[in-house]
Amino acid sequence: MNKILALCSLVVLLGLASCTEDSPKSKHHKKAAVNGKKPSPNVSVNRKQQFEKFIRKFKPMALPLTIKTLEIEPGAAELKITDKDSLFIRTRFPNETRALGMLSDTSTTIQLLWLEPAEMYNPVLTTFTKSGQKISEQHLSVGSCGADCCFTCDEYIYIRKDRSIYGVDSIKSCVCDAKGPNQRTMKRYIRYITGQIAADGKISLSKVREKNISPRSAPSGAR
Repeated sequence: MNKILALCSLVVLLGLASCTEDSPKSKHHKKAAVNGKKPSPNVSVNRKQQFEKFIRKFKPMALPLTIKTLEIEPGAAELKITDKDSLFIRTRFPNETRALGMLSDTSTTIQLLWLEPAEMYNPVLTTFTKSGQKISEQHLSVGSCGADCCFTCDEYIYIRKDRSIYGVDSIKSCVCDAKGPNQRTMKRYIRYITGQIAADGKISLSKVREKNISPRSAPSGAR
């Protein structure tokens, strides 16, 4: 009987020693898991403050909105988007990119228009959550304008109250020879895109489509 009691006591003591050794490890692992999954509240607060400062660069813009890309000439009113803003907008042209405006009604998402330089300034639309997380981004320019001896273009971008998007470029082009533009080869056509800003901030745009027009017709913004 004494041997049995001694054996039971030894088993109990070994079990307690095992629990004592494992307990600190368990606490350590729980702490590490918590630290790995939950970001510091200060990081979130700091990002929100930076975002609020960033969006102050964008003036409010009421809908419906019409943008004629050939007439875009940023001035002092359009503030620069710099390297410091790369947390929210990444651009290949820091200090040359400009803030254009913020679309009206920001109750659910923030919708910003900005200008990226090329042969002319191209409007870009970027949407964010209220806390500054990027949702979607799309270049709105059809991108057909260029320089040639017989090439003209006239591009408009329309954003309506229902947040539907229509971008259209009216183009005239012809063959150029030694005498200059050959008017008998003149072509008139439009290139256009359609799209929508959804309630959740996602932007959908169609591929660029092309449509021939009669020589006397003049395309407008209406589809």
